[in-house]
Amino acid sequence: MYRSQADAPPYSAVAPERLGLNLRYRKLAARSEIHSVGLSADARDPIAYATFNGGQMDQVWLDMFEVNSQRGLSKVPGAHAAFAPTASTTNSGARVATLRDWTVQLGPGVDYNHATSLLIRDLRSGKSVLEIKGACADPVAWSPDGRAIAAAEPRRNRIGVWDTRTGALLGRVVSHIDKVAFAAFTPDTNLVTASRDGTLRLTNPATSKTIAKLEIEGTGAGNPRALAVAGDSTIVSVWGSTVHIWLPRANHLTSYTLASVRRSEGVPLTISPDGKYMLCWTEDGFDIMDILSGATVAERQGGALVTAAAFSADSSVVLLGRMDGFLEVWDISQKA
Repeated sequence: MYRSQADAPPYSAVAPERLGLNLRYRKLAARSEIHSVGLSADARDPIAYATFNGGQMDQVWLDMFEVNSQRGLSKVPGAHAAFAPTASTTNSGARVATLRDWTVQLGPGVDYNHATSLLIRDLRSGKSVLEIKGACADPVAWSPDGRAIAAAEPRRNRIGVWDTRTGALLGRVVSHIDKVAFAAFTPDTNLVTASRDGTLRLTNPATSKTIAKLEIEGTGAGNPRALAVAGDSTIVSVWGSTVHIWLPRANHLTSYTLASVRRSEGVPLTISPDGKYMLCWTEDGFDIMDILSGATVAERQGGALVTAAAFSADSSVVLLGRMDGFLEVWDISQKA
């Protein structure tokens, strides 16, 4: 296991850079490709997760650990997790939402009926706090205050919103005609959804009414790649190879193609929660782009293909997953 930058494969920086990147450590998490990663909103003692296939290749595992100490917390079957925001931390501790498959035996010799529900757990103890059976798939998104959670419903490309204390259904997004790939709440708890039907919607889930809609044009319309909503309600999304920066209340849209601003090909993996940065994997490594200008502000070459990435809430840390099963924690700093 590589535990320091000195022990890691040789990563090379490409100058000039506006962000500093320092490899804190890397660890072997799996013997297979890392599918997804995430970081909790706790800046002082963050927790991370990674998903990957286990010994039985059809079984996906969800592994959680403390970022600072690398101490493992839990490893359970599951393909998706979403950490609650810091604002939702209660006296009982921070929470995480996970999708869990469950089965029911219909009778002797009768096949199992597979289904999925959303479990809200205490982050450190792993104990279940609430189960929402109406939620069946990703995307999963917490409201900024942690009082509501959104997830896909079983049919009709709908997204449901539930109370995270009682499990009561609070509302829905019902206007998409194809699968919703991403969802994120705005600061005023409206819901932004990006669907393969080529629309980006801002919806009041309590009334299910669309507040604003952006229709994506071109070949990327059916391929939403990433979504983030900044604290000022700016909506950043990537469709195919096009970046859209949308301010629906101001009726303002800025768009550009990645090919028009990049020196080499890059595939978007994640957008920072504040909407400032986007991390892309490349055939040579990975880089970080400034969303507003499209400029590449940091780059590292080397290592196995990057397959998953997540920024911390304050964009000071990025967690990477690679095809060879390694996880890497990189510290990000502003250069003078």
